[in-house]
Amino acid sequence: MEDEPKPAEMIATDEEEDPLLGTQLGSFRLVRRLGRGGMGTVYLGEHVSIGSRMAVKVLHEHLAAYPELVQRFHAEARAVNLIGHENIVSIFDLNAAPPRPYLIMEYLEGVPLSSLVGEPVRAEVWVPVLAQACEALHAAHQRGIVHRDLKPDNIFLVQRAKGAPPFVKVLDFGIAKLIDGAGPQTQAGIIVGTPEYMSPEQSRSQRLDGRADVYSLGVIAYQLAAGQLPFTEEGTAAQLVAHQTVPPPPPRSIYAGVSAPIEAVILRALAKSLAERYENALALKAALEAALAEELRGHQAPAPPPPPAVPSPVRETPSRRRARPVELPAKVVLRPGAAPERLVCSDIARGGLFLRTQGELPPLFARVQVTLELPRGPLTSTCEVVRLVTPEQARLWGMAPGFGVQFVEPPADFKASVAQLLRGGTGNTPLAVAEPPGDMEATSLLEGYRANLQKDHYSLLSLQQDTSIDAVRGRVRVALAELEGLRGRPLSSAQRSLLESVHTRVRDAGETLTNLSRRAMYDALLGNFRGVECCLAVGLTATQLEGLRRDFLQRRPNAAGTARVHILTGNAYERNGQLERAVEAYERGLTVDPLDLQLLQRYRALRRTLAQRASS
Repeated sequence: MEDEPKPAEMIATDEEEDPLLGTQLGSFRLVRRLGRGGMGTVYLGEHVSIGSRMAVKVLHEHLAAYPELVQRFHAEARAVNLIGHENIVSIFDLNAAPPRPYLIMEYLEGVPLSSLVGEPVRAEVWVPVLAQACEALHAAHQRGIVHRDLKPDNIFLVQRAKGAPPFVKVLDFGIAKLIDGAGPQTQAGIIVGTPEYMSPEQSRSQRLDGRADVYSLGVIAYQLAAGQLPFTEEGTAAQLVAHQTVPPPPPRSIYAGVSAPIEAVILRALAKSLAERYENALALKAALEAALAEELRGHQAPAPPPPPAVPSPVRETPSRRRARPVELPAKVVLRPGAAPERLVCSDIARGGLFLRTQGELPPLFARVQVTLELPRGPLTSTCEVVRLVTPEQARLWGMAPGFGVQFVEPPADFKASVAQLLRGGTGNTPLAVAEPPGDMEATSLLEGYRANLQKDHYSLLSLQQDTSIDAVRGRVRVALAELEGLRGRPLSSAQRSLLESVHTRVRDAGETLTNLSRRAMYDALLGNFRGVECCLAVGLTATQLEGLRRDFLQRRPNAAGTARVHILTGNAYERNGQLERAVEAYERGLTVDPLDLQLLQRYRALRRTLAQRASS
């Protein structure tokens, strides 16, 4: 994903080591940093002669060498100036020359719409805001420009006069696209935008028109009205699939204070079919205003009190993610079979957390096991890596290097502890008043798993690494049946917590070890070539193996070279007739590069030769 929303740590707060502060770009001296993200930093700039204030958006130095990113700056300025609408932030100047391309924009004081999300908001507060956004977007669409990244962070509320309603400015046309195809291009297969707000046609990389932005406004309206997003699936892929295929739950099923007219408008804006959606942004505006009028006439049940229209001025780009800074010790298994590493969880949100590390970062979208070490005891969840922060990026963003993860079906106890941490607690969910003493049978079974909970899938299931897939399936069925049988027993809180962690790990192990491609990659990362042989024996094709090896070598770029040393050693032994030693050398090579098909074939042929000699 490009231009994804940034976690809270990426918003700059200290300015001590920023080399641009105090320097001059064009006619403006950079006097204060307003915020920073993945592509650039925004500063408050003062004109050196007349003292006027502007916002100066500067592309990060390490990105300025990429022409396609510099083109984004051109595209943003061109799109905004083509539209020329009062509800769209104005861009006054552009310098695309190296080493630091920058934009000169109007300076806004206020808050983003994301400051209101997190709980239901009364329709009379948010409908006028989205109505103004609709007018701005209709103007863009009339000029053939689709925004493509609408979200609460990109709708800014400005207080123009005391007591006046907020005035809307739509921001960040950096990935806007001209409908005629003349806008900024992206590589084939790359999806731009933010998954939680993305229309079905955009996530499929289909041709877009203004109705894609109408859909995104529908998501924002849903979030404001119901207090949550229409889809709460964890992970990028799950979000995209939900927007493409899953009907959103009616907002009134989430929050009863949503009126029927407002709900009807939101659901039509979220129609999967373009033909069923509002035909343009002005039609959505008219429908919202009519629904609000009907709601007010009908004296609907009172909704929660509105938040302040525009609180005190803050930075222009705060995160939409409600994350809480913490300092929690955590054990993380970064790679299959690896020993748990002790890291620090420095930020936690409802759907995930950020882990600091100075070491090697896991691959993006890899599955890792995270155990939070809480005073009440350890709690484990499978997580998916969704963001990497390298040391270079960490220096730019003023944060620690590390990686962000999203929870993948976290156990109920884990979710409860996270919720308590977000409320300012310690994560020690209180025990029930009538806490059962625990079940002896459950203790016996669960303790057998506890010692292997942080080990590889085979150890967890007490299986050999060359166990057949059918045998794995049988073991997983037995394990899950045993664990399900414990759910109705009088378990203690600690036992239930352990049960959920074990159940999650066993299910994850079963899904990995019974899928040919997933198991082959998992075995490769373990250095388990015998597991790869099992996959080949039951149908993994040479073409599939070749594709997996390409991915493997991207993760382990030195593997082929290291294995080559062992292969050459094995060749020498084989020429000298020392076949047993040749087999040992090939095994060492396969442990490093288990997906090398030629080496696997040579190794298996040599073992057959030795077996024939032994039997003759």
